[in-house]
Amino acid sequence: MAAHPRTAAIIPAYNEAATVPDVIGVARAAQLVDEVIVVDNRSDDDTAAVAEAAGARVIVCEQQGKGQAMRAGVAGTDAEVICFLDADLLGLTPAHVDQLVQPILTGAAGMTLGLFDRGPELNPIFLKALPRLTGQRAMRRELFEGLDLEDIRGYRVEAALNSRADDLELTIDAFVCEGLWHRTKEEKDAQGPLIGTARKVAMLATAVWSYAAYQVVRPFRRSDTTVADADRDHTAV
Repeated sequence: MAAHPRTAAIIPAYNEAATVPDVIGVARAAQLVDEVIVVDNRSDDDTAAVAEAAGARVIVCEQQGKGQAMRAGVAGTDAEVICFLDADLLGLTPAHVDQLVQPILTGAAGMTLGLFDRGPELNPIFLKALPRLTGQRAMRRELFEGLDLEDIRGYRVEAALNSRADDLELTIDAFVCEGLWHRTKEEKDAQGPLIGTARKVAMLATAVWSYAAYQVVRPFRRSDTTVADADRDHTAV
């Protein structure tokens, strides 16, 4: 039995067979992770098979979108602490994962954010001056479950989590994960680097718009349906 609240590492994945086994291996080696879940988001490569072979429990999410995959992962575990990790990471270490989880377990932070290592000149800018958008983050499950369903669609979810944590006045512990990088969309996109770049720009635009929309729209919502409400209703059915 774990001596601390159970922690699940949840890895949303779409066509990440090349890198997801290494991410799984690191998550499993982390001292503070009790369970590793990969959410296969309608991949058309062998992501699910290689993830299972690497020791992860695989959940299939037919509703495409990063936020939807994250929701499926949270719904698929009863762990009290959730650590989200991207499936395309390079240079991830068990120490990075434990550094994300530890402040949540001790109550020192309500959410942690692990940023890519862009070097000594850019790291302070991304850490202090820009919106901190990252797939590497940990929190108690209640924070995620408190999001409205509209807030988790696609790449909105990262901005929504930041905004929700601010609303609740939670302490956010953000840091640079030394040596951490990822396979970029330009590298991965089967349609070539130009399409990959376009997808990346669209992703960032969605996230930035979500920051503004969250602040403008949320006060006027009358009957928000949260992730927890929807999943509870689905379970009841």
